[in-house]
Amino acid sequence: MFSFHRITFVGFGLLASSLAAALKQAKSDVIIRAVSSPKTLLRAKEMQIADETFGYDEVEKWVEGSDLILLCTPISVILSTLEKLSQCTPTHPILVSDIGSTKAEICKAGAKLQKPFRFVGSHPMAGSEKHSLEFNDPSIFENAYWFVCPPAGMKKSEYAALSEIIEFVGATQIVFPPEHHDQTVAWVSHMPQMASTSLAANIPHRLLDQGYQHFAGRAFRDMTRIAASSWAMWKDIADTNRAEILRAMDEYIAGLKATRDAIEKIPHDEELHQIFLAGNDGRASLFAPGKNASNSFFQLTVQLKDEPGTILAILKPLAAAKLNIRDIELMKVRENIAGTLLLAFKTEEQAHQARDILRAENFEVMER
Repeated sequence: MFSFHRITFVGFGLLASSLAAALKQAKSDVIIRAVSSPKTLLRAKEMQIADETFGYDEVEKWVEGSDLILLCTPISVILSTLEKLSQCTPTHPILVSDIGSTKAEICKAGAKLQKPFRFVGSHPMAGSEKHSLEFNDPSIFENAYWFVCPPAGMKKSEYAALSEIIEFVGATQIVFPPEHHDQTVAWVSHMPQMASTSLAANIPHRLLDQGYQHFAGRAFRDMTRIAASSWAMWKDIADTNRAEILRAMDEYIAGLKATRDAIEKIPHDEELHQIFLAGNDGRASLFAPGKNASNSFFQLTVQLKDEPGTILAILKPLAAAKLNIRDIELMKVRENIAGTLLLAFKTEEQAHQARDILRAENFEVMER
């Protein structure tokens, strides 16, 4: 299945353990080596998602015998680990990559590795506000973009092992220069994190003192979900992509001010109307056909009754038909009012089969 035999994960959090779990689930013959803290390594063994374990300081031991080393720690630790690797002299070729959320500084450090090391930077656009191996999800990379930033002149065959992993987990590989990567993710990932964190951090005391924040609806909860993200990870992102994040925030702030100014002009609301139209277009552009791999699932919505066992009654016949649900979300739930269950499938054929099964069970099903 793979051209390599041993993969070493340096750092064994959510993404590393999810990839390891996917390899185990597929019953591959790849030897999974985990490098982490004693507590995490013990848990990885208990969960049977690591074959060999090493401490961070056992560098010579976990380097030797590795075919692919994937650095899955915070960015500052990735940079210090690359420095340690530069002092090693392995006896065979080893491909080194990483999953850091910024690329320019990491790729610059990785380029200093000498043969037989080969370094290629990478970044899967997957994850969660959860960050430990307890939350591992073998399907977390499916349909996600996975950026690969090879140094100039590196042939695709030289990082084939990484490409095999990306294809195996169902991600879409995007080859990108490191600088383009950092400019892009500053807008589509890093600035939204800062906006979400700022929104949650600035709930006014006139609401907090009365407990009124508990009345927040779905919009506010969705917009602040990632405010639960780890400071340890985001500190390094802010440090290594500061200029691009600041530029993206300045652009966003200018747009927010334009919206505020348009509201101030009401009842003359044409400017606000145009901003809404531009927002409609911007949102629609995220889902342009053939342009968004991460949203290519086929979705159904199923109306629920407010009674025990309804969700099980939906899932049971789908499981009996061996239909694999790729994503599931409970939406618009209010007591004594029918909610909506969102189901996502990999193929249109599977979605249609699920639709027909559920309609035969007298559920109201719509394609989305």
